[in-house]
Amino acid sequence: MADVFLHAVDVHTEQRAMIESLKSALGRNKTYCEEADDQARTAFRNTWATLLRSESVAYSMPVSDEQHCATIRRISDLLSNDYGRYLVNGRLRYGTSQKALNLYLKYLWRLGIINVPPPHCPIDAGVLAAAGIDGAWTKCDSIEQYMEWITRLKTKAAPFCLADWEYNTWLPSR
Repeated sequence: MADVFLHAVDVHTEQRAMIESLKSALGRNKTYCEEADDQARTAFRNTWATLLRSESVAYSMPVSDEQHCATIRRISDLLSNDYGRYLVNGRLRYGTSQKALNLYLKYLWRLGIINVPPPHCPIDAGVLAAAGIDGAWTKCDSIEQYMEWITRLKTKAAPFCLADWEYNTWLPSR
């Protein structure tokens, strides 16, 4: 039987997972500044995709919260260093970076490309609302804020892992 989530979002390949992950992280989220032309945006997204693919290899085994947060920060910092002149306030915010990585890992997990559930779920408005958390993932640029949300989400999700909880929370809305 096909995965309900993958079918609903029309993701059936790794390439499509990447496209949708970046699109979801950037949609309705002012990331680029006025100086970012189409060529700069394409280069930024291509570099981001390369980083996500490279970093995702480590997720074939369980990854700790600390390792996962370091990965999100590394991606955010590398892209900020290389493309800051095209980004609002010169940064790829932590919240935007986590959304792309966590969603990409969710896709890989649901596709069966990785067999271990991701350590976290994609944090977005729906997830925050489902847990009764007031916050804006698009404005978050703090590991501390992110981990506060993760801690509260884990309490809400218990006894499930975050990936399973988020998936089961998402299902009824479809």
